[in-house]
Amino acid sequence: MQRARSQVENLVWGGMSGASYEFTAGQNETFKGLVSGMRRSGGVVALASLILLAYQIVEYFGLGLGAVPPAAIGYLDLTVWCLLSVVGVIVAVLLVKATGAFTAVIQTEGNDVEHLMEGLVRLRSILNLIFVAAAVGSALLGVSFALLLIY
Repeated sequence: MQRARSQVENLVWGGMSGASYEFTAGQNETFKGLVSGMRRSGGVVALASLILLAYQIVEYFGLGLGAVPPAAIGYLDLTVWCLLSVVGVIVAVLLVKATGAFTAVIQTEGNDVEHLMEGLVRLRSILNLIFVAAAVGSALLGVSFALLLIY
């Protein structure tokens, strides 16, 4: 672990020996895509969190219209929440799946930059899927919130 840390320090700071590493154009594109994916995913997760906050406020203070929902609406809302749980599990599996190459950075010697870039490429792809999952989750929360307001 100490060896990996000193290699990273050499990459980032040039180390004591003055050695440095400049990422290639392709590697910089990986970082650019990663940053973009993180920004988009973070925005959608923030939106979902705001919807969930509004949901809790409406629920706590009983601010809905108070109509009596038909049984089908209750089943629809239950289905929405079950789908939200599935989306959460998918996101968790995707994040765990991305750890393999990063683990290789810690456990192997000699190919740390290659393993790091492989992990970042995986994470970049996974962030696109997380964005989709978060967008679906936000839409599902929006449906449930609308049902709460109406009923």
